[in-house]
Amino acid sequence: MNSPFFIRDLGTQLTEHEKFELFHFILGCVDSIARSPEVMTNRSSFVPFGNFMFCSDDGAICIDDISAIVRMLHLTFASGSPSLCIDDHLEYESYVEKINLQFLNRSEEELCESNTYEAGVTFASQSISSGHEHMVTPVKDCLKTARRIGRTPNLQSARLAICLSKFAPLRAQIEWYKASCDKSDDQLGYYDSFKLRGPSKRDFKVVMNTIKLGEFWDSVIGMLENNQLPHDFHKRAKWVYASQSYKLLVEPLDIAEYYKNGDHRKNGHYLKGGRHTRYTIFDKWWQERERDRFGDTDGYSRRSKFASLTQDSCFWAKVEEAREWLENVRSERDPRRFAGLWAGIEKFENYAKGLVERKEVSIDVLARNSSYMVWVEELRVLKLHFQQFSNQIPGALDRKVVP
Repeated sequence: MNSPFFIRDLGTQLTEHEKFELFHFILGCVDSIARSPEVMTNRSSFVPFGNFMFCSDDGAICIDDISAIVRMLHLTFASGSPSLCIDDHLEYESYVEKINLQFLNRSEEELCESNTYEAGVTFASQSISSGHEHMVTPVKDCLKTARRIGRTPNLQSARLAICLSKFAPLRAQIEWYKASCDKSDDQLGYYDSFKLRGPSKRDFKVVMNTIKLGEFWDSVIGMLENNQLPHDFHKRAKWVYASQSYKLLVEPLDIAEYYKNGDHRKNGHYLKGGRHTRYTIFDKWWQERERDRFGDTDGYSRRSKFASLTQDSCFWAKVEEAREWLENVRSERDPRRFAGLWAGIEKFENYAKGLVERKEVSIDVLARNSSYMVWVEELRVLKLHFQQFSNQIPGALDRKVVP
């Protein structure tokens, strides 16, 4: 909005006639939609999204209801003028600063008076209609249509807590499945047992549980994005820890399913082409929580035993990439590509060793036949092979990165 090459000088760059045409073109679009609400169901038409803030010198209102937004746009455009409309857009920052100061300077009595719904609507309509008395009633009617129907954010949050408890048995069944995999005689561990599973009722039930849990958490994120939950919901300890625990338990199964189905061949490795948005969102929730608690310092105490769940939920995705690097490095003849592959292998090797030494992995990682332990053994053999070859032909591998 404040580009020095365009917007700042928009008032002088456009002629009065061009301003008039631009303004009335936009007004015509908004007017047609405001008069025909059914048009908003057509995806090819203009449909606002997100939160819209309508400002004036006396205050502001924030609306997320589509119908109310369109009506408010129509009312503000219909009562404005081409020049004033452009000026108002350029003054957005100053309007926001004024609104913050006005809110902070309001007396306790004023805050109490505006705490009811009717008082709030009246105050907002008078603020946004300042200088246009004929707009007070239409704006007030518009705001009433935007009234949130259903539970308040706090009640919705309380309802979700009850729903979360109802999903606890599904989580418990997955935890039982993990425990049985860890104790299995085949020594595959949690991740590989699920990845190599056959058609069994037990495995099918785990798949259905992961789908149901994913749908629940997607609905939580959707409600938060639609302002149906408290603004600080994602910072509340109960939900941060619940989402983190869900991620650590279920994401390894999603990774196993991704590679079992061969999706990595079509979309690339999991971290680039397969990770669900919910997990990246939960990562942010957790990181923000940890920063608030510990700042930039490491707040973790040293573990005395292995974690119940591997603390990097993407660990197995990194193992899968490292397995491909190890496979490719065996046949790579280009020195530069060889060096790049080997650098990636060493980086992951050091990272995984660190997790194991700090006991931030679950015991399934160290199962004798797990993908990780198989990779470790293959790497050891490859290093030994390189070392023997280097001893037999001194200098033969000087151009490559050899351990």
